[in-house]
Amino acid sequence: MNNLPKLDFLYFNLELTEENYLNRRSLYYDAVDWDERHFEDYVETCSFEELIFLMIYIYIDKYPRDKFYRTISLDSDDYNLLSSINGNGRIISEDRSIYYNFFRKEVIGMTTQFHNEEYSDDEFMERYWRSEYYMQNLFLEFNREIPLEIIDEALEGKEYTKTEKNDLLVYEVDDSPIASLEITKNSIKLNINEDKIIRYVSVW
Repeated sequence: MNNLPKLDFLYFNLELTEENYLNRRSLYYDAVDWDERHFEDYVETCSFEELIFLMIYIYIDKYPRDKFYRTISLDSDDYNLLSSINGNGRIISEDRSIYYNFFRKEVIGMTTQFHNEEYSDDEFMERYWRSEYYMQNLFLEFNREIPLEIIDEALEGKEYTKTEKNDLLVYEVDDSPIASLEITKNSIKLNINEDKIIRYVSVW
């Protein structure tokens, strides 16, 4: 794909400092300029094939901020799957969001699952930010068939294996934030390699 928008803003991060906390929004928007808006426009208007390509491409080499799925829908029902408190006093949870009211006519279903860690009170005073999180998987279902040649194009340059299990085609990717892709006739589940995640500082 040759007409991708600028993607650097997806990987913008800040150090945990009080100054960055107080100025986080201006620092972010000074750095990303209009790139975020252009990305949103692209996701909402690009072809179906370009959407599939982008979904995979932005995760292939570096774990990005969670912008892609938010550009497809902002409306969700959220569910807590489990919660606990670790030895450092952090509240640990895994949560699933089921989305609706999609901006893309081809999308008929989307879910995300996230790992969240809420800092203890002592950590919050030291770090300024309240918590950190990362996506574990992203599932998208479409009213159209997945073009498999686009999957191979998006994975170009990566070592991967492809295994067919009944109606499921599984791509396992080496040395990537993508652990695997589970493909059916009209759905994709992107599973994250948690060894490659980046804990981005929230700017909101």
